[in-house]
Amino acid sequence: MAESETSREESASLDGVDGPALYLCKGCRMPLAESEDLSSRLEGDTAVLLKAVTEHVWIDENKAVSTYDVDLYSTVQVLHCKGCSAVVGALYVATPVLLDFKRDLFQLNTNAVTCYCLNNPQKQRLVPVSGELTTVPYMETQLKKCRTVYGFCEQAVTEIEKILTSRRL
Repeated sequence: MAESETSREESASLDGVDGPALYLCKGCRMPLAESEDLSSRLEGDTAVLLKAVTEHVWIDENKAVSTYDVDLYSTVQVLHCKGCSAVVGALYVATPVLLDFKRDLFQLNTNAVTCYCLNNPQKQRLVPVSGELTTVPYMETQLKKCRTVYGFCEQAVTEIEKILTSRRL
């Protein structure tokens, strides 16, 4: 258990953020990934490599050859935000030997994402990858909505359990 906490701390420090964080789409603030899946930062902090992304990322089925010199013409699949259809990065399908460390990893472009810190409610902030700080009332609103939905689901499960219990007797 201590090992996973250490790896989370190392991941967050790679991101320049203390503690766990979410990567959000800059366009619509849809959560795209978590810092615990962070593999590394790349190309002068212009990209973040991740082991996984959320269900809010749409992976284009078409494969393309990257024309960027830093990718050495790797085969990639483009990543889109499901919320606003913005291009947020790429999934590396095939790479030359020099870029084997990128294969099967998701790369989010730092100009397309922001990072929301989750470590302390007193310090919750949105950290654009450039390092500026802004407050995020949007995330607080979304959390309140989730708590409300959770409450309704909990009540529904309780009612179902009561019905099932009464039928068994």
